[in-house]
Amino acid sequence: MLALSALSTSFLVPALRASPPLSSLPAQSAGLSPAPPAVVAEAARRGGGVVRMEETEGPSETLQALGVAGGLTAFCFAFFYALTSAGVDDVVAGNLLLVALAAAGAGLFFFDGGATQAALEASAVQQVANEEGDLMEQAPLLPPASLPAAAVATSTAAAAASLESEGVLFVDGLLEASEAARLRSHVEEWLETAKTEAADDTAPEQRFGGVLSRASRYDLYLPLDPPVASALEACAAQLAPLLEEEALGKRSVGRVVDQCAALVLGEDPELFELSALISDRGAPRQPVHPDTGFTPQTALLTAFVALQEVTPDLGPTFFLAGTHTRAAHERFNGEPGEKLQLLRSSPRRIGTLPAGAATLFDSRLLHGGGENAQGRRVLFYFTFKARESPRLPKGSLLASLRYRHSLRSLLGAPAAAA
Repeated sequence: MLALSALSTSFLVPALRASPPLSSLPAQSAGLSPAPPAVVAEAARRGGGVVRMEETEGPSETLQALGVAGGLTAFCFAFFYALTSAGVDDVVAGNLLLVALAAAGAGLFFFDGGATQAALEASAVQQVANEEGDLMEQAPLLPPASLPAAAVATSTAAAAASLESEGVLFVDGLLEASEAARLRSHVEEWLETAKTEAADDTAPEQRFGGVLSRASRYDLYLPLDPPVASALEACAAQLAPLLEEEALGKRSVGRVVDQCAALVLGEDPELFELSALISDRGAPRQPVHPDTGFTPQTALLTAFVALQEVTPDLGPTFFLAGTHTRAAHERFNGEPGEKLQLLRSSPRRIGTLPAGAATLFDSRLLHGGGENAQGRRVLFYFTFKARESPRLPKGSLLASLRYRHSLRSLLGAPAAAA
């Protein structure tokens, strides 16, 4: 998904090393590790050149770390024994051993292709996610609330008001369950093809996007082939009155009231992302993050469409209602204590969904993926971008589709003039 241009994730490592765990701090002063939240958000949607072989990457990094530790221990004993057996003084042998270890450490960090640094960063990110999860358990959990897809056109003002107040809207029946099942099968076939192609070339980022806590997770760019195009058109047609000021060239039914106008993406928004989020069993909780920083008006609206029932065990997306505001972003990016209180007090909505239902959310909203303890969860997602929005990094979209499609063109209506 889209990356928030921010600091490198490597800053997480020293920040977390310098911070004790929450459990060791008094309740009144306990705070999250002071890594800037924008760092986490940058990793959340970063489209770096990382091959997405997620179901094996996490375990292999752990085994590699254990192997390195065991090898270094054996080397230390053997090297010290060889030196002292050759008559070298113990102190001199110890100093030579330290020099050798320093050289080995430099080799690990600078000549192993970044595997050691990547493992440290992944561990740091996961520590943040686990701490945040514990804090959010103290926050209120809002009861399920959704709007039938057919009501978006007839109750546009109510839908926009919900987006304005909470930053997220749950929509039932955006896809027929049978079409959701067909699209899931198609996505899984495309995943296997994309994995094979990514392993055979040096540009996996052409098929996969960056995703936070990437063990057992994929952000798979989708082609606009018939199964995907059919689903996208069905979803976009029902959401069109909410997405733009004038859908299909005429006034939308239930035009958004003035105080909600900031939520409308304006005339003929651009297709900015078209992808699938795939989470397998064992995928860990993600840190809390927004997809973009705060802007006065909505720049992006994203729809996550469930291609199977999403139960609590499948790690549904969590949303912190009302955190798409300037004040929430200032607290999230401020002092650790401010972020702690924000996570403890912000009401949560959990994205448990029947097949074909969707969550439509503002890119500024704080959210994240939950821990998947059951099996594969597939979300079809698409994002529309306001044409007047600030410049943003590239979203999760195949290069062949970038800048080529808008809401109206996808629905067969005349596109707005450039």
